[in-house]
This record gives sequence, structure tokens and C-alpha cells, in this order.
Amino acid sequence: MENQVIKDTEIKEIKEDNLRVRFPGKITSVDDKTGVFDVEDGGLTLTCLPNYQENVKLEISKPVIITGRTIAADSSFEVRVDKVEEININDYNNYKKYLIIRNNLLDGNGS
Repeated sequence: MENQVIKDTEIKEIKEDNLRVRFPGKITSVDDKTGVFDVEDGGLTLTCLPNYQENVKLEISKPVIITGRTIAADSSFEVRVDKVEEININDYNNYKKYLIIRNNLLDGNGS
């Protein structure tokens, strides 16, 4: 049976193929013909392959939360996107803070 657990993470932490992930980023480019788009976070960019059933208008520099499955590509990863959720900048910043706190707690560094 397929593992349905979604790992909340950042682009820089994605290291496995065939992993369900959810991560924040900002749209840096969109191919209007194919729907393929790039997201950036912390200076790293990741290519996302859209789910054609979802009809979301993506705008450059908008913050988003991406949920999908990683696939190996050249020397990095791409994501087959299940969901793209546009968020405001405050939610983006709060999500980034959540990831830091969560990682500290999971690593035993929290108080």
C-alpha cells in the first residue's frame, strides 16, 4: 500500500524520491502552455509539474503552499503537484516559523 503521510518541509530539505511533501515557496515562473512552474524558497528553485484537474491561476512572486510527490530529475527533484494553495505573506512567514519550531521539537532541541 502506498504511503500517504505528507512530510511538511522546505525545498532545501527534500532529499528522497517518491516522497509526499508539503512546502512553502514563491512562484518564479509559469509556462502557460504546459502549466509547469518553478517555486523558490531560500535561494533554491524547484520545478513543479501540475495536476491538470486543478485549475489555479498562478502569479509570479505569489507565495504558495505546494503539496505533491517528489520525483528524481537530473541532479535534483521535481514535484508532481496534487495541490497549489495561494497564501498571503503573513501565512507564508508563519508557515516558515512553524517548520523551524517543528524541526527543533522533533530534533529534541525544543524546550
